[in-house]
Amino acid sequence: MDAWALLMFLGSSICHQLPERSYFLGDLQMPLCARCIGIHLGFLFSASFLVLIRKSIPWRLPSLGQVAALGLVMTVFIVDAVLSYSGMSESTNLRRTISGLALGVPLPLLLLPMLRAFLTGSTARTNILRIPAVGAAVPVLYALALGAITLSEGADALFVGVSIAGVVGMVLFLVVAFSTMLSVLLDGWQTEAWTKVGMGSALAAVMILALAGLRDWLYPVQ
Repeated sequence: MDAWALLMFLGSSICHQLPERSYFLGDLQMPLCARCIGIHLGFLFSASFLVLIRKSIPWRLPSLGQVAALGLVMTVFIVDAVLSYSGMSESTNLRRTISGLALGVPLPLLLLPMLRAFLTGSTARTNILRIPAVGAAVPVLYALALGAITLSEGADALFVGVSIAGVVGMVLFLVVAFSTMLSVLLDGWQTEAWTKVGMGSALAAVMILALAGLRDWLYPVQ
């Protein structure tokens, strides 16, 4: 299995990879469809930024009102997906990417502070969305991810970079999601933080390999 086949294999664990809904560079198909690449590249960009500022800013979860506002942004993804899959409105790759980013960019603002709180027991009082750097960074990260994706079909290096980053973002999202779930379930147990993250990473790896392997068996490449 070559490097690109590996990316396609990993991407197939969570993505339908329909050619008509994916970006191409010549005959080379991106390992995630237009909507999924928006979700996972957006998640990677946003999460990476938050990790970079974590030492200087002890952030906590947004307020309920801000969570509702983020939820409203993320409904763009839900509305576009429902309209597309129901056949009510034919979506384009650009629209799929825009809606995917509407989910992927805000998600780390909810998941990472929650994971941090449960792993460290932190009682930090700084509301993450009240940090000027974060508020300013969110639209910038969205624009950067959108620009990288939409321009990738015309640039070899960018296409490869976006494809790899999207798969990395997919893995990161699943690791964070499973680690957060385990941290909530095991809250109060005498379990080290690294153990919870390790268990979350193992679950993510098992899910990716199992789903990708099952799909490969059910729908073998001709």
